Amino acid sequence: MRRQIYYQYFVEGEDEIKLLNVLKSDIGCITAGKVDKFNPVQKNFTSARIRTLKPNTVIILIYDTDVEKIEILQKNIAFLERQTAIKEVFCIPQVKNLEEELMRACQIRSIEELTGSTSKKDYKRDIISCTNLDTRLKKCNFDIQKFWQCIPKNGFYIFGNDAEKIKKKKAGG
Repeated sequence: MRRQIYYQYFVEGEDEIKLLNVLKSDIGCITAGKVDKFNPVQKNFTSARIRTLKPNTVIILIYDTDVEKIEILQKNIAFLERQTAIKEVFCIPQVKNLEEELMRACQIRSIEELTGSTSKKDYKRDIISCTNLDTRLKKCNFDIQKFWQCIPKNGFYIFGNDAEKIKKKKAGG
């Protein structure tokens, strides 16, 4: 009998939490899992942080690559790979950040078009409070295959990009 695999996402901010919940639940284009706010590029994982993970958990680290500081991420990956409950660690870089990823994956010229925001400053607030983000993404022709597809051209390139491991294939495709 195969053991169940659990998925745990760690993302930088509330806007990523909102987006991932829509992508996994409303649109169904990524693997379901728990989503928590934790920036693996800026903070160190602790034993207490991962103690509650179920055995056979795949960790998915989603992080921005606009500030090239890879040392903490390297330590975090090494720490996570040593934990017995963790089956695997996936790294998904956002080149350079979530807004640029969304602009690549949608047919929009500015991030404000996605949320109808009046400025970039308002965008984060608007995406978090958006009640129909799935509809807005579809209206902007969001393409999961264009999302999280790049490898960073800075020091983060050494971690690769494991996004294809969580993206669901379209039925019949």
